[in-house]
Amino acid sequence: MQDQLEDLSEQSNEIQEIMGRSYGMPEIDDDELDAELEALGDEIALDDDTSYLDEASKAPNAPTGVPGADSVTNKVTFVITIINIIISMLLL
Repeated sequence: MQDQLEDLSEQSNEIQEIMGRSYGMPEIDDDELDAELEALGDEIALDDDTSYLDEASKAPNAPTGVPGADSVTNKVTFVITIINIIISMLLL
């Protein structure tokens, strides 16, 4: 049991060491990041070109009925007409 705890402790130390390494990334100053983000926000606010919204306003309207309902109604009407014709022919 003591050996297992020692192994876990060593693994934990290795993980902490790995996480603490620097990988050649430059130090980043929070104030610089905030200034850059603010400048980006200002740049977006100054962008008067809204042409990218034109396509969205030209989008087709959403359907108001059930797609294909008219063709089903037409088929049913056609079948009823044929049945009526056949019945009238049989009654002659």
